[in-house]
Amino acid sequence: MMSPIDDGAVARFLAALDDDRREGFMNYAENTYSVIEIWLYASVLGYEDSFTALERWVNKHYRKLNRRQLLLGEVCKLEADVDFLRQQVAADLVKPDAAASRIAHLSKELRGHLVEIDRMTKSSDRRGLILAGADAVMRSLRQIFKGNDEVIAALDAAFESVWAQLDNEK
Repeated sequence: MMSPIDDGAVARFLAALDDDRREGFMNYAENTYSVIEIWLYASVLGYEDSFTALERWVNKHYRKLNRRQLLLGEVCKLEADVDFLRQQVAADLVKPDAAASRIAHLSKELRGHLVEIDRMTKSSDRRGLILAGADAVMRSLRQIFKGNDEVIAALDAAFESVWAQLDNEK
């Protein structure tokens, strides 16, 4: 793998972090599926540049599987399998009693995928709203106390603590 420090905004951000925070951030980026969560965590650590730059960096160095998209693809395939099996029954290529158990099995698998997609979506939406709210508060407080180094240092420590707590609630 190439060096995770790239040119540009993300490189400046990573270079400004101490070794422990940089290693922690890169570990978080590697093990977190959501680029939005990675961006929010970066903002806790002081990243102030664009989401797009960070997203490109993450996609270049830590490719993410889109589990929701994969499940949606499987749902389409399962629906097609059920339709194909029904067509075979209609064409008398498969006996109805043999097809019934197979259709029941495919339908059960299909429902399971739909439930998982729904769970992932609701969980992601809820978590995203909470993290976005926390990020907005953090940015506002940094802006309000800009120039007061003592307060900013205390806020940064508090932000990291809050982030760690939110991250543990996964």
